[in-house]
Amino acid sequence: MGNSSVIETGDRYKDEIQNQWNEDACGSHYVKGAEAGTLDWYKEAEAYRYGTYAPWMPVLMEFAQHRGHQVLEVGAGLGTDLAQFAANGALCTDLDLSKGHLEHAQRNFALRGLSARFVHQDAEEMPFEDGEFDVVYSNGVIHHTPNTTKLVGEIHRVLKPGGTAIIMVYAEQSWHYWRKIVLDLGLKGGGLKSNSVGEIMSRHVELSERGQKPLVKVYTRRRLAQMFASFDDIAIHKRQLLPEELPALLRRLPIDYLQRLMGWNLVLKARKPSS
Repeated sequence: MGNSSVIETGDRYKDEIQNQWNEDACGSHYVKGAEAGTLDWYKEAEAYRYGTYAPWMPVLMEFAQHRGHQVLEVGAGLGTDLAQFAANGALCTDLDLSKGHLEHAQRNFALRGLSARFVHQDAEEMPFEDGEFDVVYSNGVIHHTPNTTKLVGEIHRVLKPGGTAIIMVYAEQSWHYWRKIVLDLGLKGGGLKSNSVGEIMSRHVELSERGQKPLVKVYTRRRLAQMFASFDDIAIHKRQLLPEELPALLRRLPIDYLQRLMGWNLVLKARKPSS
């Protein structure tokens, strides 16, 4: 799947996004036992995602709450999350800049006996009608695109009045950002002697086996809310922290409490105004 076609965007950041995820499918590094491309392989990725990495995700992301709704996922990756929406009766569309990811998602759905529409396109230029979707979902994607504000405008446009956006981005005020990126890689590791924090994130945040450097951005609650200012009923939740990331002393505290305080993910839920 690595030698897939690319979209010529004329943007080096978008080219690097395609280089990254056409070659190193998101989540594939955590599959250890199953044969690549089989149903067991996709299910092992799923088991790690919801069993170890993010047990909070199925409820917070509302996988079981959108039966009969038109759900668009921006950047579905392996199709793991979108398959949960589909299995619970949602009518699903996957829009992805990475053809490699799109092919994985198509195979994942076919092996599960699920159906969806798969669209290879830049999310800053969505090929959909105004007001086409009840839900736009995106998990860890919009912080990789150069003009994130433009993409948010597209999310607003394609949502029906009263429709819901469920969006995850990386959190600046997080243990991962300040301990791993700034302290360990930037200060102790010497990365900040010759690189910006942004460059360090591009090199290290996403798992890359071939030296790819996708654009990575982080957000505060305030900046994220400002970016979605055209929406109503904005709620932002902080999640994602694994016990093994923490020193022994902090592991004595409840992980649910700690991830709400200094988790790596900001999950925004917001509603497009009805009129």
